[in-house]
Amino acid sequence: MTQNIIEIVTFKLNSGVTIEQLLEKSAAFEEFAEKQKGFIYRSLAQQANTDTFVDISYWECMEDNQHMQRAFEEVEVCKAFCALVDKESVGISHHGILQQSECTA
Repeated sequence: MTQNIIEIVTFKLNSGVTIEQLLEKSAAFEEFAEKQKGFIYRSLAQQANTDTFVDISYWECMEDNQHMQRAFEEVEVCKAFCALVDKESVGISHHGILQQSECTA
């Protein structure tokens, strides 16, 4: 049995980037992600009272997530999303899901 994976990416925006710009590029990135093998679900949130964002995605397995990561570096919509992000602020972690409820979002 394969273990589902959560990828959590935290980041801040480059100076001058607006939430509207982020949401526009995020929507384009999500269209790309939804087409990737093993993609389950994604959400983008802003940490309360800070300028830190959290991008959470669920994947069938680590291999599927790693395949997306390799493609991410080559695809224009992903590069456009990354151009908004302060690269020094990025943190990425992966977590194996032990238990989960049915997602109805």
